Amino acid sequence: MSSHPHFLWKDLFQTDTHDKNLSSILQNTALFKTLTPRELSYLSSIVYERIYQPHETVFQQNDRGIGMYIVAQGRVAVKSQSPSGDILITILGQGSFFGEIALVDPENLRSATVESIERSTLIGFFKPDLLAIMQSKPEMSVKILLQLSTILGRRLMETTDKLSELASKVRESA
Repeated sequence: MSSHPHFLWKDLFQTDTHDKNLSSILQNTALFKTLTPRELSYLSSIVYERIYQPHETVFQQNDRGIGMYIVAQGRVAVKSQSPSGDILITILGQGSFFGEIALVDPENLRSATVESIERSTLIGFFKPDLLAIMQSKPEMSVKILLQLSTILGRRLMETTDKLSELASKVRESA
C-alpha cells in the first residue's frame, strides 16, 4: 500500500491540476477566499474531485470523517437521522461546502447524512492535507484556520438562533 495519505481514495478521487476552474471554485469558497493565487494553485493540486450519482450517499451520520466537501456542480441534501425518520436539514448547491467539522474534530464523527440529489461533482479536502499544510506552509494554514473558525462560529450562532426559535414555538404551543 502507498504511504500517501490518499491511498484509500485513489480509485474514487482524481487530482485535477489542469482545471483552471478548480482554482476559481476554491477561491469562491469562504474557507479559501483569503488565499493568494499561488496558494490556491497549490491547494488545487492536493484536493480531489469525485462525481456522485443521484441518491448516492456521500457519508452517513456518525461515520468517521476525514475531511470536507465543496459542491462544484449539482446539489446535495443534508439530513439528520432520528427515531422517527430522516429530517431534511438543508439542500446545498454549487459553491456550498459541508463536513468542515471533520477538519478539527478529534472524534471525527459526522453530525448528519449527506446524499446527492442529482449528479454532483464534489471537491474533497482532507484533514491529512490540512495537517501537511500546517507543517509546510504555516502562513497558508493560518489563513485557512482563521476562516474555518469564523465559519464554525457563524454556523454555531445560526444554529443557536434556530434552536431559540424552536424553543419559543414549543413554549407558545404549550
